[in-house]
Amino acid sequence: MPKYYQTIFNLFALTIIIIIGVELFYMVIRVHLKNVNTQGIMTYHIPNVERHRRPTLDYYKPILKRNIFGSEENVSKEMRAEKIENLQPTTLKLALLGTVSGNRQNTFAVIEEINKKKQALYRVGDSVQGAIVKEILRGKVILRVKERDEILTIEEAAALRTKKEYLTSEPIEAGETIMVSRSAVQESMRNLNNLLSQVRIRPHFRNGKADGLSVTNLKAGSFFAKLGLKNGDIVQGIDGRIIKSPEDVLEVYKKFKLGSQVALQIMRNNEQKIINYKFR
Repeated sequence: MPKYYQTIFNLFALTIIIIIGVELFYMVIRVHLKNVNTQGIMTYHIPNVERHRRPTLDYYKPILKRNIFGSEENVSKEMRAEKIENLQPTTLKLALLGTVSGNRQNTFAVIEEINKKKQALYRVGDSVQGAIVKEILRGKVILRVKERDEILTIEEAAALRTKKEYLTSEPIEAGETIMVSRSAVQESMRNLNNLLSQVRIRPHFRNGKADGLSVTNLKAGSFFAKLGLKNGDIVQGIDGRIIKSPEDVLEVYKKFKLGSQVALQIMRNNEQKIINYKFR
């Protein structure tokens, strides 16, 4: 019996020791947790990682649009040039006298209706003899005639001009000087079609070579008449440079518009003359 009680006592004592040990363990843990600074703890959120997908074609559109390698642009230019080269000449009774290329607002062509002997200024979208001016290039105009494109090119003699040429004739007397009002010039330049209706200008040829522009059908009291020009005059040069096409006349317009001093060399009754213009 004494041995039995001793065993029970030992088990009871062991239980007490275990309980006390567990309580001591939790006390130590609580003390440590109280000293932890919870405000300094940073939390991180891991985003959901989706499966990698191949970008769509729309993703690459900005790169294609910028064409950083220039390949598409070169190819398109070559194809465009070939397409224009293969266009059939227009069968319309038209003559291209000159073109001025630049931005859309400042791009136009001077076209003559041969049967009517009427010259006018045309821009993209304008209509002439039932055709629509589709595009204006240097020395060329693409016309939309019914369901197909046709090309109108500048006269061969004018197109041969590849660089500026200068008069090499003997010196000419200073000639007359005409004072031109800047306001009158500005007023005339506002309507180039009306300006072109005041005179007929055509390339003039001597021995098969262009040697200037002939002036005919000059209206009395017109802007050109005020500039001292007369019917039958052949305008041969401007500031010493040879004039061969109406494109050169358009450069004269520009000089007048800017109010620059201009000197025209003309042939009148087989005599060369100089007309100087000054602006006031």
